[in-house]
Amino acid sequence: MTREDAYFERILLLSGFWEGYDEWLGGYLEREEPLSNIVLELVDCGGDMKEVEYRLNLYCLEKPFNEESVHERLRLFLRDGLKSGKMRKDTVLAAMGNFSRILPNGAAFGRDCEILYYDYDLVEGGVVSEERFDGEFLAFLETGKRVDTDNYWEKVYRK
Repeated sequence: MTREDAYFERILLLSGFWEGYDEWLGGYLEREEPLSNIVLELVDCGGDMKEVEYRLNLYCLEKPFNEESVHERLRLFLRDGLKSGKMRKDTVLAAMGNFSRILPNGAAFGRDCEILYYDYDLVEGGVVSEERFDGEFLAFLETGKRVDTDNYWEKVYRK
C-alpha cells in the first residue's frame, strides 16, 4: 500500500465515506503477497473506524509522499461521483467543506474546496446566480482549475 493510497482513504473516511472501505481493504488482501504491516494492522482494527483512521495517519506520517496526487484523486472522486449520479451537488459540496477542514492549512486544493463550499451560501442568499456558481463549480471539478482568489469576489459580485 502506498502512502498516497492510505492518505486518500483516510481523508475519505474522515469525511464520512465509509461504504467503500471494506472493498478497498479487501483489494489489498487479494493483491499483496506477503501482506504489508499496514494491511495487517488494518485487519486487526476490524470495524473500529477511529482505530483505522489512527493507523492510516501513523502510516502516512512515517515518510513523505505526494499529497498533490491525493488532492487530484479527491477531485476526481467528487467529479466522478457527481457525473455518475452517485452523489448530488449538495453531497459534493459537503465533502468539499469536510476536505477543507481535514487537509493541512496551505493546501491549495483545500482552499479551493473551502471557497466553493462557502460561495454556495451566496447562491442561497440570492447574491450569485446558481448558473454562475455551477460554471465555477463544474469547471473546478472537471479541470482542477484553481480559483483566482485575487479577482474572484469581484467576478462573483458582477454576476
